[in-house]
Amino acid sequence: MQVITNEKLIRNRARLGRWTSFAGLGILILGLVASLFLQKWLLVSFGCLIVGFLLSRVGIYNANRWIKEPRADQTLDKILKGFDDRYYLYNYVLPAPHVLLAPFGLCVIKPRDQGGKIRCEGERWHREFSWRRLLRLFGQERLGNPTREVRAEVEALRRFLVQRLPDLVLSPSTELRTSSAEVEEVPIEGLVAFTNPQVDLQAENSAVPVLNGRQLKLFLRNLSKERPIPGSQRKQLAEVLAGEATE
Repeated sequence: MQVITNEKLIRNRARLGRWTSFAGLGILILGLVASLFLQKWLLVSFGCLIVGFLLSRVGIYNANRWIKEPRADQTLDKILKGFDDRYYLYNYVLPAPHVLLAPFGLCVIKPRDQGGKIRCEGERWHREFSWRRLLRLFGQERLGNPTREVRAEVEALRRFLVQRLPDLVLSPSTELRTSSAEVEEVPIEGLVAFTNPQVDLQAENSAVPVLNGRQLKLFLRNLSKERPIPGSQRKQLAEVLAGEATE
């Protein structure tokens, strides 16, 4: 498998995480000093505490996502290791953060690192409360609605393909439009993958496949066997995505 990762973006986001953490800490200290020694600046110190807290939270979030290893891209690389050169993993390069070009087409992967008991019922997500989760509240990414998020990323990728590959995704006699329905000739899957080995995952009637890390590779391999696309189509996709990666 070939892995293409936007290292520049990772460095920039990591730098942002460090600076916001330091700035938040500095403003918190300033607010504390002002509250202790400058009573007439009480409102200023209160404002500093709020701003410092918010900056620190942003810094911790970015540090966990872009500095702390393994990052999401590194985890996916490890899970999918062993795929042959027909597979390309694009990280932070395309409209969706993690896209796999495979023999069956394209797949938008939404990795989540949350552990514990998580349940998906259709479009509804539930996560069991735990004190450990409460302690990590300000640093860990919230669960949100992964199925809704991955569907939005799939649509963003479809629009990208409509703009760059009209000859491939539309019949020659059709004028270029922006509807995502015209991209059906290029199969685009979307899935949610929980990569934390401590996750207890239950999914029923989910809008997209919801898998744990152990299931992901087998699921993708089976798709490649069951419905491969023509090699010429995959090659054209690889050329366009490679051009995007070098911009």
